[in-house]
Amino acid sequence: KALGGHIDQCTCCKKIHVSYNSCRNRHCPTCQGHKREQWIQARETELLNVPYFHVVFTIPHELNRFCLLYGKEIYKALFRSAWHTIKQFSKTEIKVIPGMIAVLHTWGQNLSLHPHLHCIVPNGGVTESGYWKQGKQDKKFLFSVKAMSKMYRAKFISEIRKEQLPIPKQTYDKLFKKNWVV
Repeated sequence: KALGGHIDQCTCCKKIHVSYNSCRNRHCPTCQGHKREQWIQARETELLNVPYFHVVFTIPHELNRFCLLYGKEIYKALFRSAWHTIKQFSKTEIKVIPGMIAVLHTWGQNLSLHPHLHCIVPNGGVTESGYWKQGKQDKKFLFSVKAMSKMYRAKFISEIRKEQLPIPKQTYDKLFKKNWVV
């Protein structure tokens, strides 16, 4: 009731139906759609007038159960390892301090558990002396996908090991055998 609502009445049977405006779904134009648009517009004002890359960091499905049990720790590791990967590659490849906007998604398109991080990363960064330095213009990807994937895997596993979660050794073995894709 506090969030408002409306009453519908059937013209035939006169049945009354009360609808509250509180589904809180970001896709719902009545409840949260306008907030989503406000958020997007606010982020657009933060963007620089430079090219950006959309980089996605995923977590293998072998960790889904642990995401449900230890979400805070796993997602913290996801943000940290993604940032450290971008930061390291920016430092060594273009010799800059990067920027990044990251948004956590915990579901896939089919609405099943699929934790991943969407990152908007500028093609360039700030040098140690405080000047903007553009990355290479002709690149299809920000950095090497294979190299980033290997580094991200190592950094992510290192981060979750620091958390000392009760993840079996066999799970870690499976994670290292997989090719992760950024």
